[in-house]
Amino acid sequence: MLAASAGLAAEPASFRDCPDCPEMVRLPGGRVRPGDGEGGAPVAVEPFAIGRTEITVRQWRACVAAGACRDRQVRWADDDMPRTDVTAREAEDYAAWLSRRTGKRYRLPSEAEWEYAAKAGTATPFPWGEAMEAGRAVCQRCDPRFSHQPAPVATMAPNPFGLYDMNGNLWEWTRDCWEGDCSRRAMRGGSWYFVPWQSRSASRAPQDARTWSYDVGFRVVRAP
Repeated sequence: MLAASAGLAAEPASFRDCPDCPEMVRLPGGRVRPGDGEGGAPVAVEPFAIGRTEITVRQWRACVAAGACRDRQVRWADDDMPRTDVTAREAEDYAAWLSRRTGKRYRLPSEAEWEYAAKAGTATPFPWGEAMEAGRAVCQRCDPRFSHQPAPVATMAPNPFGLYDMNGNLWEWTRDCWEGDCSRRAMRGGSWYFVPWQSRSASRAPQDARTWSYDVGFRVVRAP
């Protein structure tokens, strides 16, 4: 991968646009080489901000209270758990509500933005190295504390951009269609349900945009 800002001295700055809005991290933009290794051509990414964590149950409830999001029952309903069981459209509804509330432009990330944020200037399959290490991510047989369930957001260590759970915990929706088929969306990052290799920074999979699942969530991005 070609890093955006080689040798970043400090974690990028963060902000919130409202008290119950997600914490966002500003990224400088640059170039990312999609996939594992050196196979793909580098893709340019403009500066943007991305959620430090997956959207939480608490943050989703604020949207429900405003009448803009659906109040579907979930298995893990504590405030700091990542919000599961959300369709792609429902994730977009949440982003649209944030946009109306703040006057800023929120949306789902593109695949290139998501992968750029996940790799955070690294060139290995995981930001910490070549293979999964115990306690680094929430995935199948990765951490005995979280067997068969996700973890509260920000439980694991962040990546070099200060972002949590880009590897594992929940699959995350993106705005991109899957290989031209817009009835399906590309998801990124693996989840608690899947094997460690599915939690690589380059990991991607299709999902019917109309379905929801207990191992799928999302985070948002915001234009500068």
